[in-house]
Amino acid sequence: MATYPDVQGRAHEHSSAEIQLNGRIFTAISAVDWDESLTPVKGRGTRPEPLYRTLGEYDCEASITMPLKEYAEFIAFLGDGYGGVSFNVVITYSDEGVDPTTVKFIGARVENPSGGSETGGDPVMIEIGLNVMRIEMNGLVMVPGMLK
Repeated sequence: MATYPDVQGRAHEHSSAEIQLNGRIFTAISAVDWDESLTPVKGRGTRPEPLYRTLGEYDCEASITMPLKEYAEFIAFLGDGYGGVSFNVVITYSDEGVDPTTVKFIGARVENPSGGSETGGDPVMIEIGLNVMRIEMNGLVMVPGMLK
């Protein structure tokens, strides 16, 4: 368990991440985002107060952002019809003095890449929405009994 304030310690930062897409390391990824939800439903029957609650429906999504050049390499790596190719994303955060943390996006597919350019010296960046089947944090899943 973490103890705060952690005067001598460190926390993970984006530069401590090793990011693998379908087993290949990509180092130019500038952002990774993910979201999970488990939405239970309350049943009331003939009562105004809840009588029970379902486990609910699980959903997750993710996105990564990378320069256009690396995006072109990534989709070439996936091949023609890349939007229908399922792959895993493995992100390992590792810093000296901090236990590593691994986040996995299982069964990801490219869903809605978006990008653009404008005047200036910034690189053209592509944000890639990912349709993800499951997210694991250090091998743990959010839903009890989830298929693995």
